[in-house]
Amino acid sequence: MKSTYDCVVIGAGPAGLMTAKTLGEAGQDVLLVDIKKDIPEVNRCCCTMLINEPNTHGETFRIVDNNIHLEKTGITIRYTGQWVKMVKSIRLSPGGNRLTMVNEKEGVAHPYSKNVLLRCLLEDALANGVDVATETAGIKAENINGGVRVFLRETRARSFREVKCKVAVAADGVNSQIVKGLELFKQRKFLTTFHVASYFLEGVENPYPNSWITFVGKGHTRQGRAQIYMLPKHLPNAKPGDEPIIDIMCGTPIGYTAKAALDQFLRDGRFAQWFRHAKVIHTASAVLNFYTCILNPVEGNIVAVGDAAAFIETYCQSAMLYGYRAAKAILNVLATGKGYEEYTNFWRESFEYCWPGEIEKALRGFGLHVMSDEELDYIFSLTDSEEYQGYVSENTAPDIMKKAILSHLDQMKKERPEIAKKIEQHWTITDTQSLLKGGLDREKGK
Repeated sequence: MKSTYDCVVIGAGPAGLMTAKTLGEAGQDVLLVDIKKDIPEVNRCCCTMLINEPNTHGETFRIVDNNIHLEKTGITIRYTGQWVKMVKSIRLSPGGNRLTMVNEKEGVAHPYSKNVLLRCLLEDALANGVDVATETAGIKAENINGGVRVFLRETRARSFREVKCKVAVAADGVNSQIVKGLELFKQRKFLTTFHVASYFLEGVENPYPNSWITFVGKGHTRQGRAQIYMLPKHLPNAKPGDEPIIDIMCGTPIGYTAKAALDQFLRDGRFAQWFRHAKVIHTASAVLNFYTCILNPVEGNIVAVGDAAAFIETYCQSAMLYGYRAAKAILNVLATGKGYEEYTNFWRESFEYCWPGEIEKALRGFGLHVMSDEELDYIFSLTDSEEYQGYVSENTAPDIMKKAILSHLDQMKKERPEIAKKIEQHWTITDTQSLLKGGLDREKGK
C-alpha cells in the first residue's frame, strides 16, 4: 500500500469492485480496501437475484452468454457460475393460500452466486492493476485542498494509516462508516433497524420449485413480527445440471431475534413438513439500518456509491451499474474538472427510492402481514387460483398486489365488509413509520 493514489475505493462489494475495475481499466492508480480477509467469501445475507424486469433502476439487465449484460449502458460483466430461472413469485398466507406472479418466458428473476460474481470482479480488478488491501477498514474520509485524505486501519493494528488521493469512493454498504462521517449524511432520515438471519439448506421438500416465496402474516412465527423469504440458488462450486439448494432468510425488527424466529419456523411453523429432512450447509446474518436515500451522493471529491447512498439496497446488479457510472464520472472530473453532476442526476432519476412516495408504496406490500392469519387466509383465498404477470420487484410488485386484491373488493364488501374496510385503509397509509411498524397503531385502534 502506497501513501498516495489517484483513487481510493472503500468497500469491495459489487459497487466498489465495479468502480475500482473500471477506474483501473482506464489507467488510474487505484487502491481498493475491504474489511474481509477473503473478498469473494459471503457471510452476509443477500438474496442475489438478477432482477430482469425492464428498466430496473434505469437499466435492463439480461443474461447473455452466461454473463450479465446491461442493455442501455452497453457493457457486459463476467460471470462464470450457474443460474436458476425462477418463473413464479408466490406470497403464502399462514394457511397456505397464494397470491402468485408469473413470467414463464423471461422468469420473474434469476438467482446466482454472489461469491462467484465477487470473484470475477476481483480477478478483473487485479488484472487491471488495482491494489487491494484486505482486512482493512475505511474509518473516515475528509476533503482537503487538492483531494481527499482517507483514514484506514488494518484489523490487527491499533493505529490509523492515512492515504491521500484525488477522489475517494464510499462503497462500504448500507452501514457505511465513511458516509456517516460526512455532511451529506445529514440528508438522510433514519427509519428503523432490522436483523436478518439466513440458512442455505439441502433436502427441502419444496412444492413450489423455481419460485421466490414470501411467507406473509404474523402466524408464521411465535414472535409475529418476522418477514420470511425463500428462493432456490446454486452454490459457488455448482456445475451444470446440479440441483440448487434453498436460501431461506428471516428479518425481524430490533428487539426480536431473527435466528430464533427462523429456527422456530423451520421446526414448528405451518410449513415445517417442507424442512423435516433439511440440512443446514451455510449460515449468514446481517444488520440493516433503514435510511432514506442520499439525493446528492457527492461531497467534494468523496462519492457515495451503491448501498452506501440507498434505502436498504440497490441490488447487486444495480450496485455494479452505479459503480460503473460513478467511475465514468470520476474519470471525467479528473480529465476536465466536471462530471459529478451527471452521476448525481442519473442516481436521482434512476433509483426509484429517490422518488417521493416510492418507499411508502413498497412498504404497503410489506405491511399486509399485520392482518390476522384468518383475514389473510380469506384474502389470499380469493387470489389462490389466479396468476398475475410480474417480476420479483420492490417497485412494481406492490401495485400488482394492490390490483389483484382490490379486484375482489366488491366480493369482500359482501362477504367480509370489515376486511374490505381494512384493505381500503391499508392502501391509503402514507406515514412511513406506521408502515415500518407494520401498522401496529392501526392494529391497536389508534
